[in-house]
Amino acid sequence: MGFLDRVGKTDRKFWYVCYACMMQTGHHAEKSVFYSEAPPVLILGRPWERCPRCGGTNTKSFQQLKDEGSDAALWGLERLVRKRPRSHFEVQTGGEVPQGPGPVERSRTT
Repeated sequence: MGFLDRVGKTDRKFWYVCYACMMQTGHHAEKSVFYSEAPPVLILGRPWERCPRCGGTNTKSFQQLKDEGSDAALWGLERLVRKRPRSHFEVQTGGEVPQGPGPVERSRTT
């Protein structure tokens, strides 16, 4: 691997696309992609990355897309993140993300 390969390479395991944000924004990819080095959230023993915009866990890393063979989607998303600085996609959680139990646990009917 050459120097230019390392400089231009996107670290796919820290880049994510949130499918909930994708649906809420009318498939606006720029508002659905985020960069995060935060540890994943364990839900039923499986690691999931929480979206800092909507708080959902319906996310996939670019590496997961690569492993699944979704090369066309990955190509477009990687092209998008190379057009802007990483700070554009580093979303700060400003209290928008619910940190407590999910909707099932908050239900008062049980």
